[in-house]
Amino acid sequence: MRRPRPNLILIPLLLAGLLTGEPAVAQTLRLGGTGGAMPMAEHLAEAYAAQGGPTFEIVPDLGSSGAIRAAGDGVIDLAISSRELKTEELARGLKSAPLARTPLVLITSHRSPGAIKSVDLPGLFASENPTWPDGSPVRLILRPKSETDTAIFIAQFPGMAEALDAARQRPEIPVAATDQDNASAAEDLPGSLVQSGLSQIVTEKRNVRLVAIDGVEPTLENLEKGVYPYEKRYYLVYADKTATAAQGLLAFLRSEQGRLSLRETGSLTVAE
Repeated sequence: MRRPRPNLILIPLLLAGLLTGEPAVAQTLRLGGTGGAMPMAEHLAEAYAAQGGPTFEIVPDLGSSGAIRAAGDGVIDLAISSRELKTEELARGLKSAPLARTPLVLITSHRSPGAIKSVDLPGLFASENPTWPDGSPVRLILRPKSETDTAIFIAQFPGMAEALDAARQRPEIPVAATDQDNASAAEDLPGSLVQSGLSQIVTEKRNVRLVAIDGVEPTLENLEKGVYPYEKRYYLVYADKTATAAQGLLAFLRSEQGRLSLRETGSLTVAE
């Protein structure tokens, strides 16, 4: 069953600004970004406001690239991206800073998936008939080839690029366009397997299991200790006119309360 999207705040005036490309007039900070980070952003915004920070309006459905463009156009104040800025985005005067990191995890609807060896993972995606240790079929889910999550997955597992290319030749394998579609498909498809960020799974309370890799559970504690090496990073993107607001948010996340709020979302601060 598809889970409802997190509660996001969006006013008609802001929507008009997004459609016309003109900045909306508001007294609060407008923030949008990659879908998997928006529940985390909402939680952090509430915690920041409780400590005396500004109010945020969370703008859904922009994605990393869309939010970066919106920040460059002045339509939103801050963007959260799952990738670093490209050359042409830097040329527009935009800046970015590491915001948070979370374990990159394999998720499944299988009740007892066991563990997967990292060296076997590409073969699992390349196989025409992959199976779990109990012999039941693995039902793969793919992300779009241009999606940042695909690039992150490829970068952390050697041989994955070729394996994903092979999997894309199989028309029966579904492709999840968004982070929310991805998690919903993982919940609904028996024996599913796909990558995600732990933060999204925690904040959206998704009904999936996490798969251990090389015998190591993909927990926040194991990422923090360095024994689980696979991670996904988020970046805060801002323009010169919103630099003060960006630095305020980053300073909060480095505070004791900010670090605690991040941990509650399944994320960690990024070491300076």
